[in-house]
Amino acid sequence: MFCLFAHWAGAAEYRLAGQRVLLALAMCLASAMLHGPTALAQGASQGSPEELFHRAEAAYKNGDIGRAITLYQQLLKTQPDSVPARANLAVALAHEGRYDDAIVQYKEALKLSPENPALLLNLGLARYKQARFDEAATDLERSRRKDPENRQSLYLLADCYLRLGKNASAITLLEPYYKEGPEDRAVDFALGMAFLREGQIPKGEAIIDRVMRNGNPGEVDLLLGAAQLAAGDAKTAATTLRKALDSNPTLPGAWSLYGKALIDVKDTAGAKDALLRALQSDPNDFDANLYLGGMLRHDGNVAEATPYLNKALELRPSSIEAQFQIAMIDLAEDRLEEARERFEHIERESPDFQEAHAQLAVVYARLKRMDDSKREREIVLQLNEKARKEQPIQK
Repeated sequence: MFCLFAHWAGAAEYRLAGQRVLLALAMCLASAMLHGPTALAQGASQGSPEELFHRAEAAYKNGDIGRAITLYQQLLKTQPDSVPARANLAVALAHEGRYDDAIVQYKEALKLSPENPALLLNLGLARYKQARFDEAATDLERSRRKDPENRQSLYLLADCYLRLGKNASAITLLEPYYKEGPEDRAVDFALGMAFLREGQIPKGEAIIDRVMRNGNPGEVDLLLGAAQLAAGDAKTAATTLRKALDSNPTLPGAWSLYGKALIDVKDTAGAKDALLRALQSDPNDFDANLYLGGMLRHDGNVAEATPYLNKALELRPSSIEAQFQIAMIDLAEDRLEEARERFEHIERESPDFQEAHAQLAVVYARLKRMDDSKREREIVLQLNEKARKEQPIQK
């Protein structure tokens, strides 16, 4: 086996949050019309419910989405319990980017057909498009319990897990499909990345070997670059990721990983450009928002950093990295009580996060809580000593 790396890199201020993969969603993000059981009656009058449904379907298929919406709404005034009409109206609204309105219609349809897997799938998709990944995951999980063979819900749910940092959940979801085959490049790619992000190196390597045999060069270089970056070889990773982008500049997540590599090799200008490119293609890229916001905050550009870091925290509320960066913004803006609360929460969630203890000591000192500040400084010293003892002996 081609051994990619020997260990998983530890945390830093811009710790590798991991590569999230879009899982070939271009193949499945376009919602299909939900065709219900309503039959079109022979000889229906022009204003009958059957004729309205037929005309609305025809308008949608011909690209006249606004007309389709109007006709479905007209139909629902007389037949409010029509699941197919509500479902198709929701799809038309989503097509126009009216996701909130679409979600209302999906919820109404689900009251009439509570465990309809297609409705749940499209509801999850609408929430996914709004970057409400946690809620989308819940809908998709329900859909998959009723229709476990649906690959669209599989890909979407896996991507929700990866975007939320729930790598173990992604592994649990995808591993059975990887084992049973046949090979599915989207499954292989996402599962390999999930294993790498969880530090399960041998399993990740095995999957990467398969991707290298069957994937395209850009995908292979993206995985190799992610592995090199995780191993702490940012210089080599930057070269490999640049090669991946030269092969395919639209590879999902490649720009944010490239930006992270450039941060690590101190190419600040190049990193900022790469992360902005990432956000141009996907404003909901957690890593790009986190890294760019962190860079700007570190350089003292607090006002410019804040929207990116707020977005990162919105996308992944449980992220310790995002919470830390927001706490640092609070500290820089002299919001000491807010900073204290955030750092104390981080400390509880990640007690070995040395920098959080150090910053909490600063906050306590500024709040005149000197005993608490002293305690935090002592914890920092203890963590330093622990790290020194665990440092491998250089031969």
